[in-house]
Amino acid sequence: MPTKSFSSFEPFFNSIRHSNLRAMVLEPDRGRWTLTNLALKKLSVQMGEATGNAVVEGAQLPGGVSIFILLQGLSAMSGNGRRFDDCSLLVGKPGDDFCLAAHSPRRWCTIYIPNEYLAPASEEPAAAGNSRRGVVQLSPQDMLRFRSTIQRLDEAVQLAPEAFNSPDAQNAAWQKLIPEIRTVLAVRHAATPTPGRRAVSRDQIIAAAMHFVDQHAGEFLSVEQLAASACVSERTLRDAFQQYFGVSPVQYLNRRTLHRVRTALRAADPAVKTVTNIAADHGVWQLGRFARDYRNLFHEFPSETLRRSH
Repeated sequence: MPTKSFSSFEPFFNSIRHSNLRAMVLEPDRGRWTLTNLALKKLSVQMGEATGNAVVEGAQLPGGVSIFILLQGLSAMSGNGRRFDDCSLLVGKPGDDFCLAAHSPRRWCTIYIPNEYLAPASEEPAAAGNSRRGVVQLSPQDMLRFRSTIQRLDEAVQLAPEAFNSPDAQNAAWQKLIPEIRTVLAVRHAATPTPGRRAVSRDQIIAAAMHFVDQHAGEFLSVEQLAASACVSERTLRDAFQQYFGVSPVQYLNRRTLHRVRTALRAADPAVKTVTNIAADHGVWQLGRFARDYRNLFHEFPSETLRRSH
């Protein structure tokens, strides 16, 4: 999964996946062109950086949906004649034509999602037709959460690209991205009451969630998965966890991850494994925050645990 640098725009655009492209630059080609490819199961992620002004036209490939989001240079681009703002991104569906015009330096990410991954964990796979399309506006909260997730992934990949060669790290990243992608693509509908839905007790919710945790002991888990396993909403799950454990599901999973990383650090050979590699295997991308949380919980840094492992 190397990051490649290109001396001109032509090989750069020829290396972009997810769409059939036609591109031209609008000024002398003195730009910086870099591209990173990341494969997460069947999810394909590309992160690129460019400085030259350019116009890119293309058509979405069949079999899935792609998302284009700007990570830096938020006013640097327009899509289908519409200027991007802080809450804009582009969703491409099979056969969709699009036109992107870039006006200044920018860093961006595209994600190609096969149709089979578009349904929530508790539902059957959905067709791409049920998702948003074109230049769409997210709520500020949804966009902040999604962009922050992608930026953290981008930073982690740039810091330690070799860590994402691990199947465990790729699977953990996939598990983190899929719920965020589904939120971005979901078409909001007015909530309607569901008559006759059987109430689930707090103890049943906790028992179902903990059974799911036990059955997936070696995997990165999300709040969405726990809620689906208990057949309840994330809000109901949060209330049950708060009453039962005194912490939210997010906090519970964070502590679970810290303990799993500690176990892996103790078992690792420091001559072979690094803290970064082990953290990425468990879906940890923000190493500074992770080290702080780890030290607060275990009174030592992860590097100290690894050094004492052998």
